Amino acid sequence: MAVSNAFLTSHAVADLIGVSPSTVLSWIDKGLLPAFRTPGGHRRVEPTVLVEFLRNHQMPVPRTLLPQAKRMLLIDDDATFLRSTKRQLKQNFPDLDVEMAEGPVEGLLKIGTDRPDAVLLDAAMPGMDGVEVCRQIRQNPATAEIAVIALTGRLDDMLEVAFKKAGATACLRKPLDINQLTQLLGL
Repeated sequence: MAVSNAFLTSHAVADLIGVSPSTVLSWIDKGLLPAFRTPGGHRRVEPTVLVEFLRNHQMPVPRTLLPQAKRMLLIDDDATFLRSTKRQLKQNFPDLDVEMAEGPVEGLLKIGTDRPDAVLLDAAMPGMDGVEVCRQIRQNPATAEIAVIALTGRLDDMLEVAFKKAGATACLRKPLDINQLTQLLGL
């Protein structure tokens, strides 16, 4: 079942994630899953809100809820990492268009011109860190909807919170776990 940007009924949510409709209604009634009521009293959930709820509760996100990324930009200051990650992505996702940017400034310029669907962003780079790059992506209305996945060798709670506040979709550890990326981007 492909999911559009339309709102989901409680039964549709239940079918997507494999729970009973009464469980979904319970989450809504407890305020755990944001929803609104139609004039007829039915509850509706926005797909992006459901994805956030599932991720926050460490539940799997059905592929049908994920946007299909077709173009990705890798931003890192390590040219070897860029080449090896691009090769790994192309082996696993031959239809994915993968571009590289060596450093934050080149990355922001390419984001502005190429408009990728997703950015895989290193946390620690000289001159401007990944958190600031993420913040700039989110502040620009033309790029605010791009999925930003932070990637770092030293993930800790403080860094993860900083990326979340800047608007990152997720924070992953190096080396890149293809399964986690697939789950996040619907590849």
